[in-house]
Amino acid sequence: MVAGGRIAAPVTWVRAVFRTVAVVMRCRVGGRAAFLSSLIIGVAAREVAADPNPIQIHDTPGDAVARRSDPGGDGPLDAMAHPPIDLLQITIGKWAPSAPQTDLFTGSFLDGGRFLRMDLTLAGLVNPPGVADPLAFGPFAWGAHPVFGFVEIDMDRDVQTGGELDSPQYRYLGNVVRFGGRPTAARFANRVAIDDSAFDGDFLTPPFVDRHGEEFHLAFLGELFAAADITEQAGDADMVFEEGETWNIRAPLFHRAHGFEPFSLAEGGAVPGEYSPVCDVQFQHDPAQNVTQVSLVFPLNRDAAGQMRGEPPEPYDHDPSNQASVEEALRDLRDSAAFVYQYPTGLPEQDIIARWKDKEPDDFIDPRRWDITVLLGTSFTAPNPAGEFFVWTDVCPDVVCGDVNGGGIAGALDLQAIEQYIAEHDASDGILDGRVVIQDFATDFSVYDVNHDGIVDAADTLLSCVTADADGDGDIDLCDFGHLQTCFSGSGIAHVPGACGLHDTDYDGDVDESDVERFEVLMTGP
Repeated sequence: MVAGGRIAAPVTWVRAVFRTVAVVMRCRVGGRAAFLSSLIIGVAAREVAADPNPIQIHDTPGDAVARRSDPGGDGPLDAMAHPPIDLLQITIGKWAPSAPQTDLFTGSFLDGGRFLRMDLTLAGLVNPPGVADPLAFGPFAWGAHPVFGFVEIDMDRDVQTGGELDSPQYRYLGNVVRFGGRPTAARFANRVAIDDSAFDGDFLTPPFVDRHGEEFHLAFLGELFAAADITEQAGDADMVFEEGETWNIRAPLFHRAHGFEPFSLAEGGAVPGEYSPVCDVQFQHDPAQNVTQVSLVFPLNRDAAGQMRGEPPEPYDHDPSNQASVEEALRDLRDSAAFVYQYPTGLPEQDIIARWKDKEPDDFIDPRRWDITVLLGTSFTAPNPAGEFFVWTDVCPDVVCGDVNGGGIAGALDLQAIEQYIAEHDASDGILDGRVVIQDFATDFSVYDVNHDGIVDAADTLLSCVTADADGDGDIDLCDFGHLQTCFSGSGIAHVPGACGLHDTDYDGDVDESDVERFEVLMTGP
C-alpha cells in the first residue's frame, strides 16, 4: 500500500521511544518554547548574488521508454494508449506571487521572492495520477496519461543527510541503471543500485542506496488527494484533464524525507516526526506547444507562510498543519539533530539527521542551490498480480546509454565490461550460450542489461537503451515491426516525435536502414 507519500512500512518502536523521551525532556526545561529557544543559533541568512533568474535543468526530449520493475517483467501495459511520461525541463527559483492569498501561480521570479516555484515541463498531454495501488486500482481516474513518481530535492547538497530508509527501490538511486547506464556525478558514487542486491536493508555498507540525500520530495501519487482537492481553473468540469485545461490541486504532495521521521520532533502529521503540509500544485496543458507544465509553489520562510494564509507570521513551532515552510522544516531538523546528539537512539540510521546539528537552515532555502533527482513513470493498465505499482519511463539526471561503468561515455571499456559480465555469468542459468538470463526480472535487474529486456547478450553490446518494443508487451515482434514501418523516415530525416523514438536505436534523430538492422538483432518474437 502507498500511504502518506511512502510505500507503507511498519512504524518502528524506536520512533515511539524517541518521541516519549523528547516530550519528557521538553517538560523538564519548562516546555517546548524553552527547549527550542536554547537551540536556536540565529545566524543571518546568506544570499547569493542578486539574480532573479531561475535555474533551468534540461532533459533529453524523446528519451522516455518503459522500464518495468514487476516480477517477470510482463505486467499489463499498453504503451500506445498510455505513452511513456517524458520529462523535458525543470525550472526552479525564488517566486513572488502577485496575490499570495488567492493565486500563487501568477507572479514573477524574483531574487527577493519568499516562495519556492518549481515547474516540470512534460511532453504531450499529461494528467494527475489516480490510484495505482492494485488493491484500489484507478490510475486513469483523471485521464489516460497519468504521471507517477518522485522529484527529490537535496537542499543542503550533503549526501550524508536525508533519505528513504523504508523503500529505496521506488526512488532514483534504486532505478536509474534500468535506463541503460550509471550517472556520472561524484555525488552518486557508491549510492546507485546496479542490481537488486543493493536493497539489503544494510545502512552501514555500500551501496548506500537508502541515503538519497534528500530533504524534501514532490510525490506524484493519487492516494494523496481526491476530487474535492481539485479546482478546475480552466476546463469543462467533467473531471477529465484535457487539452488546454488548468487544474489546481491542494493536497500534501510536498513531503520532507521520511527517513528523518523516527528522529524528528515535528508534530501535526499523520505519524510522529512527519512534515507533510498541504501545498498547491498546478497542472496546465499548453495545446500550442503540446506540453504539460506541472508547478509547485510553496513558502520558503515563515513570512511567506503568513502571507499565503493572510495572517501574521507564526513562530516556528515544528507543526506543518498551520503555517508551514521549508525553513521551518529545516529548523526542525537542526533542533531534532541537537536533541539526538544529547540523547542518542543507538541506531546507525540516526546519522541521516545528525549532521544537521551544526547547520543554519537559512543557508539552504535558495532553490537555485539545490540538487534535484527525478524518477517518473506511468501505470500498468490493470492491477498487477505481483502487486507492483509503476512502470518507470524517465529519469533526471540522464545517463549516457551504454555507459555501464559511469565514465561519461559509452565505448570500448563499456563493451568490454558487458562481455566480461557475460563470460563470468554465462552458465548461471545452466546453459552456456553467450547470454545471461536475469533471474526474477524485472524485480531484479542489471546495469549490464542496457536495453532492459531481462537478458544480457549481444543486443546489449550495441550500447542502445531502445528496445523497439513499441506496444510495450514485453517482446519485439512483427507488430512492433509494423510500427517501425510507419515511423521509417530515411537517413537524415527527422522521425515523427513521440512513440517513433522507440525505433531510433542509434539516437541520430531518424529511423532508417541502420535502425532496421538493429531491429533484426533485437527481435524476439514471431
